[in-house]
Amino acid sequence: MEDRFKKYINNNFIGAHRDNPEQFIPSVDQLQCEQQLAMLGDYTKLKFKIDIKKFGQEIESYDNDWVNYLPRDGKDNSRQGLMLWGLKGDSPSDSLSLPEARQRVGRKVMEVDFKYPTQLYKDCKSLHPLLDYWKPLGRTIIVNSGAGGWFPPHKDQPMLTRNTFRVCAFVSKNVGHDAYEWVSDGHTWPVKSGGVYYIDTRKTHRTHSWKPDSMHLVMNIPKTWENVMKLMSATLNY
Repeated sequence: MEDRFKKYINNNFIGAHRDNPEQFIPSVDQLQCEQQLAMLGDYTKLKFKIDIKKFGQEIESYDNDWVNYLPRDGKDNSRQGLMLWGLKGDSPSDSLSLPEARQRVGRKVMEVDFKYPTQLYKDCKSLHPLLDYWKPLGRTIIVNSGAGGWFPPHKDQPMLTRNTFRVCAFVSKNVGHDAYEWVSDGHTWPVKSGGVYYIDTRKTHRTHSWKPDSMHLVMNIPKTWENVMKLMSATLNY
């Protein structure tokens, strides 16, 4: 690439494509999945409902196990997490994010490599109806945002060749508009306590908490046609 263009490059997809073009060229199966997912829009409520009282009792024993989620030097950010589905041998408190996990294991791992349930999964039986519907899963975590906790605007796996799609569940009381905000593609979505949603996280999104213990579950579901059909079957609008 000419030097005069380098200042415009944020993520070097051009260089990565030149090194390995196949990683960004979608297969027919991938295109079919993406087209069907696009029909759901950016945000779709699902038929599942989490019993947040029961979940609160189950997660209480992990009060001392939460780990900081992608901490940054010099930036105060009240957000922590626990792992439900991780790499082989992972504990609930092992590194949650892809960059941290890659550094820990010394190789490039992807969302679908986190296919092993941790002890936390076994203990959180209130989540089993949702989690078991799509298992085996990819990287699946619980994020706990404290007062002032936030995620900046970002996209997750924006390429058509992404290997997972995401379903999120809001598993505590403090997720209403007075406590928590999820903004996606310029819209603030009306998430509810105990609610479960398909969210197109390829679109730019951000979150912010004003109260402690704003907890949500993030599921990376392997992008197969069967799993897409399971998603379509669980939407409320049919």
